Order: sequence, then C-alpha cells, then structure tokens
Amino acid sequence: MKKIILCLLILIPFMGQAQHYKGKVFITNDNGRQEPAAAAAVFWAPVTEKENVTSVVYTDEDGSFIIAAGASRALVASYMGYAQDTIYVQGPSQAVEFVLYEDAGALETLDILGRQKGNFISRLTPIKTEVITAAGLCKMACCNLAESFENSASVTVGYADAVTGARQIRLLGLSGNYTQMLEENRPAMRGIQMPFGFSFVPGQWLESIQIAKGTGSVINGYDAVTGQINMEYRKPTSQLPLFINLFLNDALRTEANVISALQLSDRWSTVTLAHVAADFLPHDSDKDGFLDEPLTHRYQLANRWLYEHPSGAQVRFGLRGLHEDRKGGQKDHVWTLPGQQQNATHWGSRIVNQGLNAFLKLGIPLVAHDHDHEDDEHDEHDAHDDHNHDHDHIDPNIALVLDYNLHKQDAYFGRKDFNALQHDFFANALFMSSLGAHHKITLGLSAKLERLQQGLWDRWWGGGETFFDLSRKEDVYGGFGEYTYNADDRFVFIAGARADYNTLFGWLFTPRANVRYNFTDHMVLRASAGRGFRSPYAITDNIGVLSTGRRLLFEGTPVLEEAWTYGLNLTFDLPFGFEEASTFSVEYFRTDFKKQLIADQEIMWDAAVPSIVFYNLDGRSFTNTYQADLTTELFRGFTLLATFRYNQSKVELKGQGLVDRPLTSKYKGVLNLQYTTPSSTWVFDVTGQLNGPARIPSFKAIQEEVYSPVFPMFYAQITYKINKVEIYAGGENLLNYRQPNAILSADDPFSPSFNASVIWGPLMGTRIYGGLRFTL
Repeated sequence: MKKIILCLLILIPFMGQAQHYKGKVFITNDNGRQEPAAAAAVFWAPVTEKENVTSVVYTDEDGSFIIAAGASRALVASYMGYAQDTIYVQGPSQAVEFVLYEDAGALETLDILGRQKGNFISRLTPIKTEVITAAGLCKMACCNLAESFENSASVTVGYADAVTGARQIRLLGLSGNYTQMLEENRPAMRGIQMPFGFSFVPGQWLESIQIAKGTGSVINGYDAVTGQINMEYRKPTSQLPLFINLFLNDALRTEANVISALQLSDRWSTVTLAHVAADFLPHDSDKDGFLDEPLTHRYQLANRWLYEHPSGAQVRFGLRGLHEDRKGGQKDHVWTLPGQQQNATHWGSRIVNQGLNAFLKLGIPLVAHDHDHEDDEHDEHDAHDDHNHDHDHIDPNIALVLDYNLHKQDAYFGRKDFNALQHDFFANALFMSSLGAHHKITLGLSAKLERLQQGLWDRWWGGGETFFDLSRKEDVYGGFGEYTYNADDRFVFIAGARADYNTLFGWLFTPRANVRYNFTDHMVLRASAGRGFRSPYAITDNIGVLSTGRRLLFEGTPVLEEAWTYGLNLTFDLPFGFEEASTFSVEYFRTDFKKQLIADQEIMWDAAVPSIVFYNLDGRSFTNTYQADLTTELFRGFTLLATFRYNQSKVELKGQGLVDRPLTSKYKGVLNLQYTTPSSTWVFDVTGQLNGPARIPSFKAIQEEVYSPVFPMFYAQITYKINKVEIYAGGENLLNYRQPNAILSADDPFSPSFNASVIWGPLMGTRIYGGLRFTL
C-alpha cells in the first residue's frame, strides 16, 4: 500500500503541469436540432503549414472533451460528414463549445482523424461508469446483451444451468438479480423476464451500454443494490435508413437484424427494429445424451417514435413484441407444448416466452430558451441520468415516463411444471431545475404496480409432488428528491432519498449519496454509499433449481431483501499513450446484506429426498470487490484494455457457517487487444480471459471445500470494411475448454442425484462464426 501511495505522489506532478481546456462538441441533425457528438476529434491547429496535427483527443459519449494547452490558440473540432469548426480560445477558464453543421462535400475530402473507443470509463459521472459503445459492441459477434460483456471484467457472464440456456451475470460478486436493469433509464427485466432477458436484447439493436457500480440514483427506484446497467437503443434520429446484420456459426445458429430509421418530417421520426434467431441442429459434443445448448427460435419486432415540438417539448413512445421457444434436455426427447402429455422416458425441457412492452416518455420545458441541445440531451435520457450531465445548466422542466410490460412463460423441466403471467406498470413524474450556478434539484413521484400469477408443480423421485402457488400482488408508491452541488466541475456532491410504501412490506426509506472530486484535470476520486431493497422471486431468481431431481422446500415466508453498498474509485491519466493519455482506474466496493433469501442445495444432504431449501438469511452475507483497469493506445490504431477483478464473496449457510458464496469465481482478468489499419479497412480484435476458482457446492455427508480449476478463454475476430459493408469472422472459446461433467447423473436424469445447475465454466466448445453488416 505504501508503494502505491508513493507512486501516486510521484505521478501527481506530471498530471498537473499543463493547463487544460474543457468543452463540448455538438452536431446539428436534419431537423435543425443539436445533439452531442460522441468520438468527435478535437485538436490544436498547426502554427505553420509544415507542421502536422498532434495531440488529438476524442469526445466522450456526451460530447465532452479535455485537451492540454498547445502552441496554437486555434482549437479545431472535426466530425465525419460535418464541416470542421475553429475557435480561438483565450484561456483555460473559457468554456469551449462547438456546433458543427453538415458539409455536402465533407465525405469526399474528410480525413479520418480517429475512431470511436470500444470501452471507456466516463470522466464526468460522479458514479464510476464503464461505457461500451457501438464500436465495442462490434468487437465480437455480440448477438445478444449477455455476449456484450466479454471484454468487461466488471461483469461476469455464465449459465444458470446446463440445459435451458438461461444466461446470468454477476456484478460486484453477486447475481445479476441485484443489478437494476434499465432501458433508456426505464426499469427493465423484472421478475419472470430476468432468467432469459439477456437473450431478449439483440446486441445490434443497441447504441451503447453504461455499467454504473453502486446503488446510484434514487430516481429509478430502490432496486439497485450492486449497480445499474442502462441500455441505449438506436434512436429514431440516427439517420439510418437501413441497417442489416446477418450471423451464422458452425453450429448453424442463425440470426438476422434489420433496422430502419426514417425522418418523416421536421417533427416526426421513427425507427423499426426486427430480429430473428434460430438454432437448427442438435449438438451433443460431450456425448452425455443432453443437448449442449437448447434449440431456440426467437422473433422480435419493435417500433419507436419521436415527436419534437419547436418549443423544445418531446414525446417518445414505442411498442415491442417477443415470442421465443426453447427446447432443451436429452436429444431423444419428444418436445410437446407445456401443459400437454410429455414423453416420460427422456428428460426434456421446453420454455415458451411471450412478451409485450409499451412505453411513453414526455419532456416539457417550462421556460423558453435558445439552447435546444440542453433539452435534447435532457429529454433523451428522460431526466433520469441528470447525474451524468451535472456540468450543464438545467432550465426548469418536467418529464413523465410510463412503461407497461406483459410477459407470459409456460414451461416444463423434466417432471416439474412452471407457469407464470406477469403484468407490471411503472410511472415516474419528475421536476428538474438548476438553482443558480452551482445547485440543482430533482423532485418526483413514482408508482410501480405488479400482478404476478405463478404456479409450480414440483415432482420428484419416488412419486412425491407438491404444488406451490407463488402468485402475488405488489404495489409500490413513492416520492423522491435529489440535490446536486457542483463547484465548477471540480467538486460534485449528489444526495438523494426516497420514501416508498410497499403494499407487502410497508414503508421503506432509501438514502443514497455520490461524490466526485477532481484533484487535477487528470485525477478523479469518486465515492458512493447507499441502501437498496429488492422483492425476491424465489424460483426465477434461481431458475437452475428446476433442472435438478431435488425437492423444493420453503422455510418461512421470504422477506424483502435489504443491503448497503459502499464504493471508492480513483481514476487518473498516465503520462504516456499515442495521442491521448492512458487511463488507469482502481476501485473498491463492499455490499452488506441485512436481509436476503438463500437458496441452499447443501443443507439437506442427509434427507431421504435431497432438497433445495429456501430460507431467510440468519447471519452475515457480504462481498468485497477490488478492481483495476488500464486503457491505452500504444501506437496509431493499436489499443490495449486490461482489467483485473478480485472478489471476496461470503455467505452464512445453515450447518456450514460463513463460507465462500457457491459458484462465484474469486477473480477474473481480461486483456483485449485491437488493431485498426490506417485506412480503417481491417480491424483485428483478440480477447483473453483468466477465470479464477469458484467454490462448488458439496453434496456429501462430510462437507468439503472443493473449488473449480482456473481456466482461460480466448476470442478473436477479424472485420473487413468495404464501402457500406462490413464482413466479419471470428471464434469463441478458441482453446475449446469445457466444464467436465456439467450435468451430474446425466445417465439417470429422473434420480434425486440429477443436477444440471452446478455450473462454473463454459458449456460450449470452440465456435467459429461469420457475418456481415450493411449500412445504408
């Protein structure tokens, strides 16, 4: 620790020597409205004609940039397809703002000065936020949301079991159930949608992903415990008349995405997104009689609209439909529809998901103004991520968000039947305004209504069966407030609190705070603390328990889960890198549970019928997470991303005391290398992972500490760009590493020892794929 502090003290003078200028770059769209320009190039104009452009920097996702002083006083901003602009600056105290306009001849004469980063840590957010951009989503196939995190050490992706294909994530050493999922800052993937929800989001539908660690803002509810993952979809204003993405791998997994954005008038624009995916061939590489991955057919269609009024008011609304059918289990099983007579001689699973989502977002400025871009940005994010734009002045405005979800799931898992129907409605009404130069407030009211019908027939070895009626009606009504103090972007303090009445659990109080302090323009400290609550969904939170031969038991009534999360992050620039300074970040987060629902497979090992027992935590449950990230461009076009995370995740289980949380890896390292040729024609991408050991549940009378082995994973992709077409090919799990014996007692699937839920490693071997992207 003393060496680390000494190194930091040595580096601080290097980071504080030069003066630095801050500003933003905006582009003007077809409707004449201004939008932030992400990855725009900013540089000092050469003093003489013989000099070359040096020290190019690129804007963040909100158009912001920081650049060191140069020999010239002429600062230039450039963006593909737009005429570049030059501003003569007087001193660092001057806020620089560029507004770029389309240039008819720009595409013929523009030199490409830089490329959008795939992953980066936002410099301006008070909360430590990792951003995966559209370029990052193209580093690998990224067919769905789960596959978009392979370059991130913050998020670990795995399988809930070895037969259904349900993907799950872990953030800060805990299940993704404790991460609040957001779609453009609207709560998403709630309840029964969660087990398969990551497959419901096509990667090519997304514009970016923001991963914020900690409890975050109170605006979206009290559900965030370990963090928030926000998904930004392609917008109606994206000027994308036609985009087609086709994908095929060696297992004949086929996917297609078609997206079209149309500007219908100065006020109306729309985007339509279509997705089709299918697995055609059964595969059983390990010869255990079970399919390596389920045969899945999925269809999705979405339509989103935007109306912009000259006053600055905006209305956004959309509709999305989903149908998915996945068949897993033994390859000789005859798959009938859920509810029909099943083939009892082979173990099979069939899950049918059907969903409908509708949303409406309204933003209205309360005063007339000339700076349209401020409301554009504010309305685009529904005022929810105001903390991401704390440096901007906010004129008084109101926003209304309405969201409705209908999801139906009918399924069987061997002899267990599970059927669920969920309706949920979310409403948020907000008022936002700056109070002078340094203060800002957000006030609001919210409501969440859920109607859940859920039934489970649990049948186990020996002829026993039990029916569980897990239906519930839960309403939450709340009010919240958030205060922001911004001292010239050097010090930002956000304090928020909300009070909610839950019809099942009574009154809840949720305080949260976030601080950002800039020691220099190149060294930022962030701290956060807050409380989170969560209503548990016993079965869908632990969907893998249905892929076992064990009996399910409940001890007591599940309580509302409650936890406190604290975090500290230090991000600073290092004095090396090709065009931009390299970025290094270190962080520590701790989560302490006060109440939690435990699904324990190890407690009843001596029972006549082995069981999985659900009970409320009686003792301690916590995680400590340490992480370091480094990003740098070693030479033109060659970037390096290296991250390492260490987890200490503990839980107190009955009869065992405090033990490592089952199936949670102790550490993960990621190294991503990317090279783009000077003409941007070829892109080469390689990713390596090192996954640490995880404690494997013990099913023996004598409890043993058994851990999975350390294993590597490698991915590679090559992309060739020609005109409007990108052709890509790559491979996943190139070392062909697979978890051995992923299904326990696969040869006797109706026995009590059958278990497909003990998953710590990859289930599929090497996969080779190819595809193309066409943009008009």
